[in-house]
Amino acid sequence: MPNMKSAVRYWRIFEKCRFPPLAYDSILLPSLSALLPVAFWWSHRFLDCRLITTRSFVQSKKGFPSYGSNYESSPKPEESLTNTPIEEVNATDVDHLKLEEDTSAYVNLGFSPAQMTQLFNLQLDAPFQSKLTAISELLLLGLSITTILKVLEKKPELLRMPPKHLKERADLLRRLGLDAESLTQVALHFPSIFTVPHKRIKSLEKLLKEKCLFTMAQISKILQTSPQLLLEELNDVEYKFQFAYFRMGLKHGQIVQSGFFQASMAEINKRINFLERLGRYQTPDKKGQTQIINPKLKSIIKTSEQDFVTKVACSSMEEYKVFKKLLADEEEQRRQQEEAMEEFSDSENDDGTGSE
Repeated sequence: MPNMKSAVRYWRIFEKCRFPPLAYDSILLPSLSALLPVAFWWSHRFLDCRLITTRSFVQSKKGFPSYGSNYESSPKPEESLTNTPIEEVNATDVDHLKLEEDTSAYVNLGFSPAQMTQLFNLQLDAPFQSKLTAISELLLLGLSITTILKVLEKKPELLRMPPKHLKERADLLRRLGLDAESLTQVALHFPSIFTVPHKRIKSLEKLLKEKCLFTMAQISKILQTSPQLLLEELNDVEYKFQFAYFRMGLKHGQIVQSGFFQASMAEINKRINFLERLGRYQTPDKKGQTQIINPKLKSIIKTSEQDFVTKVACSSMEEYKVFKKLLADEEEQRRQQEEAMEEFSDSENDDGTGSE
């Protein structure tokens, strides 16, 4: 059976010469058509030759197009690579991947799902990396995630602060003695502690230390209990200290412990004047002594207006309202006199009489 032997020999040859099935042409050998129709797949990309049968034979088989039409209609390898359409990436998929990355970063910082939801609901207008850096610095200061979220609700611009500013602020607050517990209290009531200019904190520290002669421990306590001083004019802060030290005869320790800097200067002045006119308060002498027992400083400063009038001054609200009206008229008259004196002084200088 010579035909059978030939078929086996051809079969073994083609078995050794298989090619990757990236493209295909149908190869049917005429000598094997009666015994074994064989289909081989081969790649035009890796093989620069063609195994073909006679055009008449290929065209005679149903379901197999002619070689010429098949080859001419099929794109070349280079065209296949360049003309293949690239699948467009859906924008929602990109957003989803980005959200997963953001979520993973916050999970690494210790955020719970509920806390991440709260953070995302704040709609903070800041780049992701900026937010991550700011939150990391606040965590290094010892603030809890709950505290940080409350601070960001009041001060969202904190997330736009440069990393260098946050690190310098953290170092300064540590040097001033604000530990994690005290800093938490300050941050909740005065989140501007992180955003006020660095120079402003240094200037207040210098004033309290060099002009008011407070110790560093006392300065730390003042910043913890009265951080709003950072927003006040330095001259007003100095005048408030002088009023407490010279007018009321208070020592440095008493000023710090009583929370004197927490109250406004106008309110303190009204209450002290009211008590003096009622004979219930007396300025201590140089030795710190008085002829009457003064009310405790905290009861004067920290009580509500109702309790101060009825319990400390032992008076009525009507009397206190009349007093405040008289005091306001006196201050207005004093202000007008000072302005008149300034105008008179300026007119003398313009006439040249002031230089004689």
